[in-house]
Amino acid sequence: MKAVGIIAEYNPFHNGHKYQIEQARRATNADAVIVIMSGNWVQRGQPAILDKWTRTQMALENGADMVIELPVQCAVQPADIFARHAVNILASLKCEWLSFGSEHPDINFNELANIDLKETKIDQDYTKSYAELIRDALTNATGEDVSAPNDVLSLNYAIANLKNNHQMKLVPIKRNGANHHDHDLNNNGSIASASSIRAAILDNSQELFQYLPDSTDIEDFKNHVAWEDFWPLLKYKIETSSIDELNHIYQMTEGLEYRLKKYIYEAQSFDEFLRLVKSKRYTYARLQRLFVYTLLNWRKSDDLSQEYVRVLGFNKSGRAYLNDIKKQIEMPVITKINKELSESELNFDVVSGRIYENINHIPQDAGKIPLIY
Repeated sequence: MKAVGIIAEYNPFHNGHKYQIEQARRATNADAVIVIMSGNWVQRGQPAILDKWTRTQMALENGADMVIELPVQCAVQPADIFARHAVNILASLKCEWLSFGSEHPDINFNELANIDLKETKIDQDYTKSYAELIRDALTNATGEDVSAPNDVLSLNYAIANLKNNHQMKLVPIKRNGANHHDHDLNNNGSIASASSIRAAILDNSQELFQYLPDSTDIEDFKNHVAWEDFWPLLKYKIETSSIDELNHIYQMTEGLEYRLKKYIYEAQSFDEFLRLVKSKRYTYARLQRLFVYTLLNWRKSDDLSQEYVRVLGFNKSGRAYLNDIKKQIEMPVITKINKELSESELNFDVVSGRIYENINHIPQDAGKIPLIY
């Protein structure tokens, strides 16, 4: 059996994601579509609006054959680290192809992956983030505006595939419909951005359902969450931590602990706190990730590099594929969380799941087994 891998967050799953799965299968004629998906906390430092089991079910109902959880310590990271871990896990699952959505699918991402930032001298601009440097490198190499987040992620996937000597063939799929960060629903089509759909969910808008697959159940959205729901927990954590304790939090640099301590007493909401802490030096995503690290108590001394295959769900084809390649997988394969596992390499996932279930009140890890569709 041959598989195509997709890296996703499905925050939440919508028609654009269904389209990508269909196109990836059509382009490769793969026997199985394997999705590696962020769990309850996503790359930009936000709680997923729906929990990982609900999103897994949506994916299985709409073409995915198996869904694997990207460990939380791999998911809530800058794009290059996120990409490296996700690509490594898909490669360990012996995927022959790696498919991703792109605004510019005709770009030769393999060729661009060989770009040396040092040779381009772009990296000498220390006022820019890594993501901005990557965007500049893409634009300089192609002569096109490739600032869309999906293009930047696509290049990071290509770099991870190349630098780690993986052999997956890249299959870019043209993004269909709305732009990645559009905040308004487009009433003329069936595809909207995840950002606009999340906003519609939080507003309890009934218009959002035209942008979701027919299998979507309105009951799925009753337990949605947002950062604001976690605000009391984050506020308590920062208020009761000393400056020294905050300084030991992962990625707490350049005196950010002082800004957190200063503004935690002034802010009346999460959004206000984020705006107060924000400066030109830090992106909103960088700060939101830092807030996740603080809430989950990740420390600079923690080993955040563990990779494993946590199976969230599969159908008949997905199970057959897993059985076919299981002995070739060089990472731990986990289908059920027991006490021993919850206290070992899965501790980050288990703790983050407990924090999440404090808000949505749905068990996330203890005793859970893969969904079977």
